[in-house]
Amino acid sequence: MLDPHAFELSLEQQFEVCRLQQQTQDMSREQALELLLKMTHLLMVKDNLIRDLTKQVAI
Repeated sequence: MLDPHAFELSLEQQFEVCRLQQQTQDMSREQALELLLKMTHLLMVKDNLIRDLTKQVAI
């Protein structure tokens, strides 16, 4: 069973969210969209790596 706290951000992660929020306020819409697409790509790569590692461990 998952720990309910696993869905909460650490203090460092909360700080990073605030930092990104401040950084993006000065961006144009196009810059913000480009950043969103890059971050989405990185999250997908992360998901793929986790899936691959999980398959390797299950063997």
